[in-house]
Amino acid sequence: MKFGCIAPSVIQLPWDLPALLPDEVQALTVTLNVRNGLPGEHERALDAMRRAADVLIDEGAKAIVVMGVPVAARRGFGPDRAALAALMAERGAIPIISSLAASALALAHAGAKHPLFITQYNAEVNAQIVAYCREAGVEAAGIVGLGASNAAQVNVLTVSDYDTLTKRALEEHPEADGIFLSARGNLLNLSRELAVSFQLPVIEQIKASVWWSLSQLGVARDIILEDRHHVRRTFKTAR
Repeated sequence: MKFGCIAPSVIQLPWDLPALLPDEVQALTVTLNVRNGLPGEHERALDAMRRAADVLIDEGAKAIVVMGVPVAARRGFGPDRAALAALMAERGAIPIISSLAASALALAHAGAKHPLFITQYNAEVNAQIVAYCREAGVEAAGIVGLGASNAAQVNVLTVSDYDTLTKRALEEHPEADGIFLSARGNLLNLSRELAVSFQLPVIEQIKASVWWSLSQLGVARDIILEDRHHVRRTFKTAR
């Protein structure tokens, strides 16, 4: 069984995604080579997305996740879902979703109604993410970002940056009932550490994308609930 991922730019290895895959599932990836911050890149990405979807379907993908949070956030939840539904209808009803929509669904599945959002982005993109998720039924308790607006700025960020930002933001938003990590970096291990430390569901977009894809493939495995059970066991052992 195969699902596809359309990445806006490069995929940096090592990558968290393979660690989440069952043995019987393969992930296919293509990139759009988008360069953030340049004029016309948003429009070019949308055009290239159609060709990328065709490549993945030709290779056997039975579900597709479109990565790239800013593109989806800029469109808004309704237009994003409508655009991908049209793309899906043109391609034999292969299910297609943005990673941001998958993340909103995953947050709801994990029981997080008012999560804290932690991102790599600047204030403008963060505001669009909040509006998108609100329309999707998830109201942010708060959102903070590391202010990156291009690849060079993203590439200097570290896991420690996200860890520090999250812990500081949780002090300011104690009402948060979950955490959403939105970033290019490998944050799977951090998400698990934060979940154990704060006893909150923590969703990052790679985990959300794989969870949604497995559900579309009919794989009887819920990696979000698996993580929640692991967190509870780890917490009890630590005590």
